[in-house]
Amino acid sequence: MTTTEPEPIDFETRLQTALEDANDDESHVERDAVTFHPSQIAACERQAYLGKLGLKDHSDILGTFQTGTLIHEFIEEHVGPQLADAEFEKPVEYETDGVRFVGHTDCYDSDRNAVTDFKSRGGWYNFNPPNDRHLDQIHVYMAATGADYGQVVYVSKKDMEVRTYPENGYFEFDPDRFAAIVERAQRVKQAIDEDGVATSAGEIPLEKCGCFLCNSETLAFDD
Repeated sequence: MTTTEPEPIDFETRLQTALEDANDDESHVERDAVTFHPSQIAACERQAYLGKLGLKDHSDILGTFQTGTLIHEFIEEHVGPQLADAEFEKPVEYETDGVRFVGHTDCYDSDRNAVTDFKSRGGWYNFNPPNDRHLDQIHVYMAATGADYGQVVYVSKKDMEVRTYPENGYFEFDPDRFAAIVERAQRVKQAIDEDGVATSAGEIPLEKCGCFLCNSETLAFDD
């Protein structure tokens, strides 16, 4: 008896479709000039502009986002109940000098008056903290909560190994760093006020700065 081998399920396509279905294109998008999420303003001015206005194409890194989200959810669900004074995914809103920051802290510990931000990594190759973007992001959370101390907790996607910055203890809030972040947000706000929302690459009012994100940027429109 001759049988025909069945065609296998195309899991690659189905997984990509599932990632696209699970992705919220409007998450973190703020089309007004004044509102910024900490993760956006931690980037350079051009990338902050593109990110807050929803002008970046994330289709090729949806899997990276999803695995990071799963790790965050695991920590919140299984570590959170062990920490009586810690609040996970605490909503924050902070206005200063004409700009507004909104978002959620990964973890705020009121007893220690400290913010912890979780970052997932594929491994430890080229691991050399501190990362300026990570420090800028957590400084916005620290300003919004009034926290004096912060720590970035890095978690390996491979085996959940943890490394931290600083390696032991916390770093203190740096008002000069936060002031520079506010000034960056003000410059992005000014670009939006003066030039509006770009509809093509040629209309983006801010030049590439040469950072990794600028060099690897993908846009939601073709020029």
